[in-house]
Amino acid sequence: MKSIKSYFTLSAETTVADVFNECVNWILDSPHTSFAQEELVRYTAEDEFLHRNEDDSEIIEYSYASADGVSVSSMRYAKSQEAVKWVTEISARKELDVLWVSVVSSIVTTTALTAPIGLSIKRPLIAIRLLDRFGGGTDGDFPLGVNPIVLRDDTTSLEIARRVVVGENISALPVIYVSAKFFDRHALIPDRLARKVCGMAHVVVEPSRDFSFKLRPQVSSRNVYAGSVGIYWPNGAGVTLCRRGADDAKSFEDRIFRCVAEALSVLIPPQKCGWEEVIHVKNRNAIEQLKENGEANEIVGLYEIEISQKDETIAQMKKEIDRLSYMLRLSESKRPVQGGLILDTGAEDDYFELETLSVVLDAMREYSSKSTHPNSRRQHLMTAILDNNNSNDLHEQKSKALKDALRGYRDMSKKVRDTFEELGFSVESDARHWRVVYQGDERYTYVLPKTGSDYRGGLNAGADISNLVF
Repeated sequence: MKSIKSYFTLSAETTVADVFNECVNWILDSPHTSFAQEELVRYTAEDEFLHRNEDDSEIIEYSYASADGVSVSSMRYAKSQEAVKWVTEISARKELDVLWVSVVSSIVTTTALTAPIGLSIKRPLIAIRLLDRFGGGTDGDFPLGVNPIVLRDDTTSLEIARRVVVGENISALPVIYVSAKFFDRHALIPDRLARKVCGMAHVVVEPSRDFSFKLRPQVSSRNVYAGSVGIYWPNGAGVTLCRRGADDAKSFEDRIFRCVAEALSVLIPPQKCGWEEVIHVKNRNAIEQLKENGEANEIVGLYEIEISQKDETIAQMKKEIDRLSYMLRLSESKRPVQGGLILDTGAEDDYFELETLSVVLDAMREYSSKSTHPNSRRQHLMTAILDNNNSNDLHEQKSKALKDALRGYRDMSKKVRDTFEELGFSVESDARHWRVVYQGDERYTYVLPKTGSDYRGGLNAGADISNLVF
């Protein structure tokens, strides 16, 4: 592991200056620093400085910038010993009433031959100090802090757990879900784990084994249980199952910490918060100054056009990421984490949320009502499945939207075309007809005339297409 990263918010009243002062105190409180208080006390949070000791074995580099209501800062603290350098970068971003902090700890070896064997990165205490000193902010659905979130045996907690498991919770950090064993015990010490991963993940603790049984039908058996721990990644990007096995509690906690740390080392930060962001804000300020002075207006204009085009590209890429995240959530929702029933749908995938499940449940409902003997094992199994699996009415909603659009169809108006495209159809024109293809799948192709003949023609076409795809 080359680095350990954490991202978190502090309480709304915390300022960039507060973070700066606490970072200075953190350095001065270290028994390994060579800096004295009188050396650092002359610096403020809005300064720009590079401070080093005589042999360059200890260096503090700090930068600050602000523009348009945003203040950003970054401090790099490096300490070297022989061929090894430990670097901690603490960055802050204050915008409106939200202050994000990024802490990145890394290790650099100048030569592989002199690097100590078994060298490892230790997480700096500054993240815990900041959260202890100023209190955490919020990360979507969850408060940030050094304590675990202990659920209660009520409907509110069940809903919190359900949202975590199915990927509906809103948080930038992963959620470590600690399930209860028999006798309502846990495989680790939640308070110790929460303090270890504060600013890196939320720790949610299940209250009882009975809670697992209540949760299971609500999440299609995708919850961890019986003492297992699930790391649920942001944006519904899946779950990592962790079992204690032969480990003691502390070793198990360390293994979970390493798993989270390795994942965060490659994840995109939730906010622009780092040394590069300070440079970016400074550059923007310099450009604005050039514009005010009337210098190089043409070059600045071209630069801003290029940046605007890149911003549009980034926005499109974010939409594609959202789409892929949704598809990933659908894929993950098809498989339980522990136990449950898996149906292989072969080459067929859902074209909208819960499509396959809705079809299966409708077929089972009809079969159960017409073809099973009362009080038979088969009827009981069918009833249990139908009672514990919820589908949606998207089939009916989509069918109604299509029929409404085609009622009184005369030509391919903008309203009709927009409805087709929103429902997943592509529309192509030939000489006399419109060729409508559902989800790019040629099996589901329908031909519409370019001009409608009568009122019932549109109704018939809507019914035919709905029967074909919905």
